[in-house]
Amino acid sequence: MDARLFQAVFHDDVAAFHTLLAEDPLLLHRVALNSIDNPLHISSLAGNTAITKDIVLRKPEFAGELNQQGFSPVHIASANGHVEIVRELLNINAGVDHVCLLKGKDGKLPLHCAVIKVKNNQLEVVRVLLEEMKRLDMMMEVINCTDKKGNTVLHLATLGKQHETIGMLIGEDAIATGVDVNFVNSSGFTPKDVLELMLQSGDESSNLYDVVEMFHHAGALKSGEMITTNHETLIACHRNDQAKVQHLDANPSSETVPSSSSRLSNIWKELTKEIEESSMESQNALMVVAVLIATLTYQAMLTPPSGTLSPESRKPAFGSHFTRIYVAPGEAVMANDPEVFALFTVFNGIGFIASIDMISLLTQGFPLRAGLRFAILSMTATFVIGVFYVAPTNDGTVYAVVGVMGVGVLVEFARFML
Repeated sequence: MDARLFQAVFHDDVAAFHTLLAEDPLLLHRVALNSIDNPLHISSLAGNTAITKDIVLRKPEFAGELNQQGFSPVHIASANGHVEIVRELLNINAGVDHVCLLKGKDGKLPLHCAVIKVKNNQLEVVRVLLEEMKRLDMMMEVINCTDKKGNTVLHLATLGKQHETIGMLIGEDAIATGVDVNFVNSSGFTPKDVLELMLQSGDESSNLYDVVEMFHHAGALKSGEMITTNHETLIACHRNDQAKVQHLDANPSSETVPSSSSRLSNIWKELTKEIEESSMESQNALMVVAVLIATLTYQAMLTPPSGTLSPESRKPAFGSHFTRIYVAPGEAVMANDPEVFALFTVFNGIGFIASIDMISLLTQGFPLRAGLRFAILSMTATFVIGVFYVAPTNDGTVYAVVGVMGVGVLVEFARFML
């Protein structure tokens, strides 16, 4: 950075700053290209409000730049308690993120820097930052953000014994909202764990007992207490579920039972998730098996194990003592025994529908997906028509079987239309 520019900014000499810009209108542009620290870093460190406002008007993007130490101007101003400069910088939107969201060295936000420092005027800076975040509806984005060690603002304020800051976070007149009082940092400590460690170390400051009271009202827990509480909650939930089951058994109409369609949808989602999580080799192998099963079951429907009655045959075929069934030419000879034929048709159909569904699952995301689904639907429909054709038309059992198979076609059709 030009030495004269540095002196003008550091000493808040606005006149000298304007003289330099008159001599070289591109001075600030060159600084942006060649310097590690920009003028806004210097003015924020020195606490010079007047020249900060002038720089912001000319180069607002300086507010979003980190210096060699990894801090932006608002980090520096927050750490040094320069309230007016913080206010000025908060009015800038430095690119994509607001300056409140800028993460500096070790993942620290400006709010972290203000809380860490316990001297100067940082308490007022904390108040200004919290009020600005509340005004911009950014509280939930910032208040539980952590630094590199997993510490939230509440962890840092507790470690610094800043009871006033903690009051702004979780006290009766708190500015902040949504503070997670039981957030666990990278060391496995909640803010209350940090407080307990300080009390155990012999620190009996009266301010700490104020913090203890605030933590109690906010429902803060130690990490060990959280484990116990979670275990008790699980037991309570289990008992509650058992009570609900007993209540449903006693009053079956008192609760809405999930529909069959929702259960089928959940099963389909689970199968889809399982396939997505499997390796490509597993998916390829599964596809081969599914195609093979679909082929075998379709062929078994066309040519049942017993074959079909030839057109030359004119004699009726009979079943058992109790059942007499006329088997016409082209129908399955196996239908002589309607019970066996019904079982064969059901299990063969299950195998076919299951393999077709598996193929449909494995081909999700394929190009021409709509055409493939239409082909699967058509193939399933021809399977059902084929079953109806080879079955004896006077066997009522077969109609029931074909009806069940028809449901499969309707399911495929419904999925095709979605």
